[in-house]
Amino acid sequence: MGEQEEKGPLEKPIDWFSSWNASFERVRQRFGMPVAVLLSLSLAGGLVWWNWDDIAKRPGVESILARFKQRALPAAPAGRLSIAVAHLDNDKDGQHERLLLHGLRQFEGVEVQQVDRTIEWPAADSESEAEKKAEETTRGLLKKTRADVLIWGSAESFNNQSLMKLYWTPARDVPGAKLTKEYQTETIALPPAFWSDLKQILGLLTQSRIAALTFDQPGHYVADRLAPLIAQVRALVQSKEGVWDPETLAGVQDSLTDALQLDGEQSGTNEPLAESIDLYRKVLDEWTRERVPLQWGATQVNLGNALQKLGDRESGMARLEEAVAAYHEALQELTRERVPLSWARTQVNLGNALQSLGDRESGTAQLEGPSPPTA
Repeated sequence: MGEQEEKGPLEKPIDWFSSWNASFERVRQRFGMPVAVLLSLSLAGGLVWWNWDDIAKRPGVESILARFKQRALPAAPAGRLSIAVAHLDNDKDGQHERLLLHGLRQFEGVEVQQVDRTIEWPAADSESEAEKKAEETTRGLLKKTRADVLIWGSAESFNNQSLMKLYWTPARDVPGAKLTKEYQTETIALPPAFWSDLKQILGLLTQSRIAALTFDQPGHYVADRLAPLIAQVRALVQSKEGVWDPETLAGVQDSLTDALQLDGEQSGTNEPLAESIDLYRKVLDEWTRERVPLQWGATQVNLGNALQKLGDRESGMARLEEAVAAYHEALQELTRERVPLSWARTQVNLGNALQSLGDRESGTAQLEGPSPPTA
């Protein structure tokens, strides 16, 4: 057996914990606990600073530091349609993100907010599980930002072409909306399909957002909150970017008319009521009696309500006569046997319109109402 090489004193392993503990105890006994703690913290800080480059690269530390560098999440303006855009994964120089943001900021009727977060496609055993994890992450960001839609995804290159794989995550469930779509960006302009899909999602979200103000808060004054939303939706309807399918357009117009009618009623101004009347008639061009009879009947009632409210404020009888005609039209489909509650409400509205009309006419013809049908 060969002789074991004797280790010198500097080659012996150092028990850092024992040495530190012994030094701490000596300082504590001589100067007290506060001085010992302060000295220990100072020494620890010095060691961290001296070895910072190595520490920052260790697993877990780098991701924690990246989180500290992230900017705070912006909050969307209350009562306004908004889109949040996360950083695109693999977008090294941010070219795709800049393209996306530039295009979105030209899109009328929506606020755009940049989110200093990157959502990577999560690792999972299956595609559905990965999608579920991503959904949880994005919904959490949407809740914090209060945005309507979060756009996220990745930048990719294929055959010398620049591609974006974008994912849509709406803040609320939107039946019929596309959640995933790949878009090719060979030119500086985003393709028409991008705008149409985006407009489609915003159109569906608009309807639920307006409903939350017009129907979910009965008796509350919401005209001030409706005004900025109405302006956005009006711009969205008129936006040259994207194409709505006829059904979505009719749904947005119908929701906008509800908001306009409530705004006109609560604010005491006639312009929103007049605009709602024009829009109800456009909706009736799409929601025809033959295709969707009950929707057609309900829209006729809403049209009658707007006409009656405006007619009560204006002189003359034209608006009130139109309201009576709209209620009569509605009752052709909203029958007592088919939808008894809707039939009863429409009969009440018709009676009120006839009373208002009768107050302005000589004689009792309008107050007596139409003659019952003969056998």
